[in-house]
Amino acid sequence: MSDEAQALRQIVGLAQEHGLSAEDISAALQSDGVSSNSQRSFGILSKVLAYLGTVFALAGMTIFIGMLWDDFNSATRVLVTLGVGFAIFLFALAATTDHRFGKAITPMFLIAALLQPTGIIVMLEEYARGGNPEHGLLFMCVVMLTQQFLTFRAKGVTVLLFTSLFFGAAGFGTLCEIMEIDFGITAVALGIGLTTVAFSIDKTTHRAIAPFWYFVGSTFVLYGAFDLLKDSALEIVYFAIPAAVMYLGVVVRSRTLLFSSVMALMSFTGWYFRDSLANAFGLMFMGFLLISLSALAMQLNRKFIQSRR
Repeated sequence: MSDEAQALRQIVGLAQEHGLSAEDISAALQSDGVSSNSQRSFGILSKVLAYLGTVFALAGMTIFIGMLWDDFNSATRVLVTLGVGFAIFLFALAATTDHRFGKAITPMFLIAALLQPTGIIVMLEEYARGGNPEHGLLFMCVVMLTQQFLTFRAKGVTVLLFTSLFFGAAGFGTLCEIMEIDFGITAVALGIGLTTVAFSIDKTTHRAIAPFWYFVGSTFVLYGAFDLLKDSALEIVYFAIPAAVMYLGVVVRSRTLLFSSVMALMSFTGWYFRDSLANAFGLMFMGFLLISLSALAMQLNRKFIQSRR
């Protein structure tokens, strides 16, 4: 006898033992469903109100600080930015040990990651004298990267890995700017690094942030390569780069890479044939090309990505 049949026999036995009718059982099931739906709706409403309250509170605090900013001395300016941000960071750190504050951890870490670098820049502006502003920006990125990454290694919170990558990428870009490295080379190097890191993250429990960094990394690679190749003898070679990104998207099964590569192909095609698009045949060619690329992306997604998930 199957498990379903045994369960039904037990239900029938209990109903006969306690004198329950089919209507009583049906009413009880409907009552439970309504209660469950009501609780779910109330939970969603409470979350929305909590998020709105947080946004309004932060907006009010920002406006208040902005109104009194000129009246603050240097120490107060640092306190209301760096001090508040660090306090929120410490509170989020403490909340990681208490499951009751689990849903508040990510917003608090993000707010701290916004206020702390702002406070560091304010501190350097108030107390530092002279020097290159880019050096101060690099100092801020190094400090924040160290804090966020070490905390991530200790706590394993995904949002800290996200902020670590952000400050790491910003610091790398600032360092290349100080060294006066060409933007195209910087963008390609940074994009390759971020795409590689995103591939590694995609194989861990932190895979939720991988699509975002796939998009950022591929965008840097595609735009940096365009900046290097445009108006040169090798300009036509650029078509191979989005095609390579598209192939990579199929290999790693990433819709994000497929999207960015298709957008890059369409944009570069329109730019490359910009003089021909003024006539009807050029517009028709561009239209058929866009349709073909869209169909190709959908076919690749269906054949190599959805079928393997």
